[in-house]
Amino acid sequence: MPRTNKDFASRKEQLIQLALGQFIEKGYENTTIMDLQRCFGLTKGGMYHYFNSKEEILDAVIEYGLSQETKGLIEELGQIPLEGRLIHFFFSTTTNTFTKNLFKYSKSNSSSIVAYRLREKTTQMLIPILKIIMGQSIESGFYKSEYSDEMAEFSIVLALAITEAGMLPEADPTHKKKRIDALLDMWRKCMEPPAEHIHELKMNLYKLINTEES
Repeated sequence: MPRTNKDFASRKEQLIQLALGQFIEKGYENTTIMDLQRCFGLTKGGMYHYFNSKEEILDAVIEYGLSQETKGLIEELGQIPLEGRLIHFFFSTTTNTFTKNLFKYSKSNSSSIVAYRLREKTTQMLIPILKIIMGQSIESGFYKSEYSDEMAEFSIVLALAITEAGMLPEADPTHKKKRIDALLDMWRKCMEPPAEHIHELKMNLYKLINTEES
């Protein structure tokens, strides 16, 4: 009986989930193609029917995890009042088990290629969503800016730099809060949000810093 596209996609999803388990168990750098082949229960030919390289498997793992996350996020944002969408976008927590495990593994080794690729893919996938939120907020009058797309791009990159290890030099809590204040000052000047909105952003970002230190 011929294999359908649905069968192929379902099997590939299974392999992606198994691959993450292997990377967590052995470390991505220490996992070989032979390890993955044995884990998948595939011959060499069968392996290359789904993936051409270990790097392609890593990208598939990351893209799958982020797609699960962004799909849920977009659904949630549609249920939230416009003025609360930015807060939810930046501070909602991951509920998907696969994605949780992916982020946890990445944070356990911030110098790994996994952490680098995850940041890169996260940036690419989140910017379009934030651009939509910004555009809707400007259209409603909640924000006022001529640079909504550019601020969406800057905000994702800067938020990741502030909250993730390895992107900026090590800093004590006081300096980390000054980074947050600088980001929010730029946001206030470029987007002209209500003062209470800036305060809510600040408190949530400070909370992240406090959580890291505890």
